[in-house]
Amino acid sequence: MSAAEIDFEPARLELDRVVDGEGRGRLIATGEVDISTLERLRAAIAAILTEPGLTDLVVDLEPLEFIDSAGVQALLNGKRMADDRGIAFRVANARGKVLRVLTILNLDRVLAPTTS
Repeated sequence: MSAAEIDFEPARLELDRVVDGEGRGRLIATGEVDISTLERLRAAIAAILTEPGLTDLVVDLEPLEFIDSAGVQALLNGKRMADDRGIAFRVANARGKVLRVLTILNLDRVLAPTTS
C-alpha cells in the first residue's frame, strides 16, 4: 500500500466556551489538537480573550485526548496574549498523554500553576 492509498482521518476538535458574569472564562477542548486543528484553538483563545471584563481564563483539557507541539505552542501564545491584557491564564485537568507532553516539556507548572 502506497502513501497515496492510505486514508487519513482528520483530527477532531470541539471547543466549548463559557464566560460568567464575574469575569471568569472557561474554554473546554475535546478531541485532539494538532496541526490540522491548531488554527481553531488559536482563534477560540483569541476570541474569548476579547470578552469585555474578562479577568481569568481557564483552558480545560480534561476531555482532550492528544496535543502535539503545535498545540502546546498555541497554549503558550494564548498565555502571552492573556498576560499582555492582564488576564490570568491557566490550563486545568490535563491527563494521560496530554499531561505527559506538558510534563516532558516542563510546561505543566507554567501553564497550570498551583495556588497556595
